[in-house]
Amino acid sequence: MAVTPTSIVTPQRPWAATAVATTANSTYTDTPTNSVLLTRQDLLPPNPFTVTNGSAVVTVSHPDHGLFTGMQVTISGAAAVGGITPSGAYTITVTGVDAYTFTHGSNATSNATGGGTAVLAQLARTSANGVRVTRLTALARATVAATELQLYVSNDGGTTKRFMRSVLMPAYTVAQTTGQTAVDFGYSDSSPLILNASETLYVAIGVSLANGVVFRAEGFSY
Repeated sequence: MAVTPTSIVTPQRPWAATAVATTANSTYTDTPTNSVLLTRQDLLPPNPFTVTNGSAVVTVSHPDHGLFTGMQVTISGAAAVGGITPSGAYTITVTGVDAYTFTHGSNATSNATGGGTAVLAQLARTSANGVRVTRLTALARATVAATELQLYVSNDGGTTKRFMRSVLMPAYTVAQTTGQTAVDFGYSDSSPLILNASETLYVAIGVSLANGVVFRAEGFSY
């Protein structure tokens, strides 16, 4: 269902995303260097793949995924199953609320279920109809000098990234006896960041930090 200014789209699904930026970016054009995709990434249940001998189709168990046919999912952390190792970006076909399929680059050599216990599915798009981001924060994982936190948005899969917001992270010395205050980009329930279905977020930092800055976004998808 398309979202219009007067429509009410239900249900809204909780949506969250994390990313870690470690290397400085000083390019503010549409092709910034060292930006990192800020998107939802799900840990799949143990052994989420089922394959059939002689077929390249992989069935994925992904409970309550909320995805749609034609969406791209990037698989990482998979172990071999049936003679193939699903890894990389795939376009999915939804077969149910808890499952979808994609086509691997080669056929399985046996009937099998597997893939291991550390399989991650990262989404290239936000959702079918977009996302309302109500909170976006950042924390440093090591002592850091003051650094700019940068936010970019893309509607073409990351080819073009438009610089849209900048927030300053103050200098902070990591210590076990002090608490670091998260830097807040200022979004809220009453003042959200709205992303349409084709838009994705990228983040970057102005000063390199070996252990990185962790960005966290929260909101609701449609």
